[in-house]
Amino acid sequence: MFIKRTEAWSAVMFLIVGSLSCGAGVGADIGSSSGTAAESGHPDLPTEDPTTGTTTSGADTDTSTGAPPTMTTGSAHCGDGVIDPDETCDDADANHPYAACTDECRLNVCGDGKVHTGVEGCDAGPANNDSRACRSDCQPNVCGDGFWYLDVEECDAGAANGPVFGQCDEACTINRCGDGTLDVGHEACDDGEANGSGRPGEGGMAGCDSECGFAGRRLFLSSQQFTGAMGTRAGADLACVNMAKAAGFPRSDNFRALLADAQGSPNTFVEPDPDGLPFILPSGLVVADDYESLIQQGPDRGITATETGDVLVKRLVWTNINPFGDAYLVDPASTCMGWTSKDGTQSALVGLNAVAPDDPDGFVDWQAGRQWFTYTTKKCFDYYHIYCIEAK
Repeated sequence: MFIKRTEAWSAVMFLIVGSLSCGAGVGADIGSSSGTAAESGHPDLPTEDPTTGTTTSGADTDTSTGAPPTMTTGSAHCGDGVIDPDETCDDADANHPYAACTDECRLNVCGDGKVHTGVEGCDAGPANNDSRACRSDCQPNVCGDGFWYLDVEECDAGAANGPVFGQCDEACTINRCGDGTLDVGHEACDDGEANGSGRPGEGGMAGCDSECGFAGRRLFLSSQQFTGAMGTRAGADLACVNMAKAAGFPRSDNFRALLADAQGSPNTFVEPDPDGLPFILPSGLVVADDYESLIQQGPDRGITATETGDVLVKRLVWTNINPFGDAYLVDPASTCMGWTSKDGTQSALVGLNAVAPDDPDGFVDWQAGRQWFTYTTKKCFDYYHIYCIEAK
């Protein structure tokens, strides 16, 4: 019986002791809820500072020095919208290589190599130059801006660009012979790269020579009129030279009067052209491919233009030339005494320079009768034209 009571008491004591042990553990946990992780036996768990709300990690505590744990905060950087000491701007998400503030937080300025949209037209950085593609003001170098773009433009006078010969035109090239544009008053023609090629022009016109004149030997009706007293045929030649010079024709000293007398005729002084140039009127219209064609077939519709550009038809012309280019008569009395007399008792042969365009029957007669040289005879005191020809 004693033994049973002893066993029962032992069991009761075991239960009481166990109960007290469990209660002590629970109480420790509850009582230490405001303590540290280290105090709770868990030093690696993060804890929170109740005064700042900053979280620290127990694992980061320097156990060798006892220094307090560090706090984690955000660092300053380009794009955060705050201009830091090493930045000249910061527009946050608006930063862009082509915006006012670049992606490097630098103000977008001319010369930085970044094109500021809406402000700059270009930006080649150190290569910006007023004579290159991108100017020093970060605008494209274009014709008309007054800046000469080397190797691209021949010139650039800005607002002064225009159609003035020898000056800069709207395409930023020098107005000159060979540019393919006719400069009236300075050029008779301009076929560009075809100048001097020998290529004929269009519509019966001569081609253009390398000096922007018509490629041909000129033949014109004198604007002046003369009696038979011209101071010999040499005097008539001089009159042709002077008229050609006044008109500005090249090679003006080569002009001769198409007259014949006992001293000679066109067949003796008109030389063949080594380049095969045609005979042309001052306007550039071709009237004969060569001298042989001029004599045998005639000057197309006639020698109608004067050296001044006037167009005349049905005009009488001193010639004394037969249909074959020789002297019609050699008797001095029949050539106004060798073109020195205006005596009314003497006469000489005249030609008809052309007929009216609206007279087809007259043209047939004019051509069949070779009337450009041989039309009728007239008294030496009358005033008529002469033909002037570039003889060589």
